Amino acid sequence: MKKMFFLSAVFFICTSSFSQNNIHVHDTICFENPYEYIKIDTSSQNLWQIGIPKKSFFDSAFSLPNAIVTDTINFYSINNYSYFDLLIGEFNYQDYYWISFGVEIKHKFDTDTLNDGCYFTISFDNGKTWDNVINNNYSCLNPDITGINLYNLNDTLFNGEKGFSGKSDAWLTTSFYWSAQVTKNHEHKLNEDSVILRFNFISDSIQNNKEGWMIDNIKLISNTDLGDIKTVQNFGNINIYPNPFSSNTKLYFNKYYRTVELNIYNIQGQLVGSQKYLNKKTIKINKNNLKTGVYFFKIILDDIIIETRKVIAK
Repeated sequence: MKKMFFLSAVFFICTSSFSQNNIHVHDTICFENPYEYIKIDTSSQNLWQIGIPKKSFFDSAFSLPNAIVTDTINFYSINNYSYFDLLIGEFNYQDYYWISFGVEIKHKFDTDTLNDGCYFTISFDNGKTWDNVINNNYSCLNPDITGINLYNLNDTLFNGEKGFSGKSDAWLTTSFYWSAQVTKNHEHKLNEDSVILRFNFISDSIQNNKEGWMIDNIKLISNTDLGDIKTVQNFGNINIYPNPFSSNTKLYFNKYYRTVELNIYNIQGQLVGSQKYLNKKTIKINKNNLKTGVYFFKIILDDIIIETRKVIAK
């Protein structure tokens, strides 16, 4: 699994592991106190518990003492489906109806690789329909484009869903965004126009004595770079020159990277080009047959560092 969002010839930052100066945190759930908008499945097979983790790999919360865990003591059971929901709306997300919308979590997982696992689904209609976030195209910038350390379309679990599986090395920070408001109407009523983000865990019929999924510090966040036009040319690990865009425009990194992958998406979120490089510090951008318009360049460095740039081709 990889660990892993203007009609002028210039580059603008959209997201880039995202600029911490442009992140706004609307709410944080640390599980030390009851949180009104977390709803845990009440069925008999539910594994989710809030408490002090006491396992080998899940040995402590990210922010002590509590986390939410698929059982704080025992291995997860076979043939299981468990979930909990996070309700999101203007009641816990300032300016919810008018800005970009995102979530960040700290988590660990330990499951049977590409069989058991965990994934996010989202409902915009009070639970009537659900989409895996990786497949949801509500806005032109969706989690498939903006996801940081999110699973991808190749990470398929035994039930056909895309999700996390295997074992994370340590605490992993995962975040993802939509670039626009995510409500379908404007009645602004709790449980009628709110988003429900569901945290799903599944296991098959094979017992493997693994620990499951542990989550802490869920943050509701927005990024002011999404939708804002900026002319910043130097961000993090990447410098772009010259600007405006020309046939000589290059990406300059602050060091050599073993692997560099450049994926190009159009405004509809469709992959229109992909290039891979080995041992590079500088890359010349090949415009190929890109038409005039808006594109998003997702840059993957050594499989784990992801930067997404909004591009204007003229």
